[in-house]
Amino acid sequence: MSPFEILLGRTLGIGVTIATALLAVGLVLALAAPGPAANLLLQIGLLVLMGTPMARVLLTCVEYVRERDWFFALNAAGVLVVLGITIWQAWRS
Repeated sequence: MSPFEILLGRTLGIGVTIATALLAVGLVLALAAPGPAANLLLQIGLLVLMGTPMARVLLTCVEYVRERDWFFALNAAGVLVVLGITIWQAWRS
């Protein structure tokens, strides 16, 4: 495996692990003592979970730019914009 593939794998693993921990603690808190802290942890956990693929696309875009592969860099940037708009819309509602 290339160093870039290892970086992508670690990024996804760390993102999912952090999101899982936040969601688990938020769920336990929500069941034990419902309140704003539990809701905040659940929201942050969901944002981290949604942001994890976004981090992967960002890293991929940077790698394509570094390789000067403009077609795929622009496509990755487009996907990044769509993911960003989706997260922004989800946060607003």
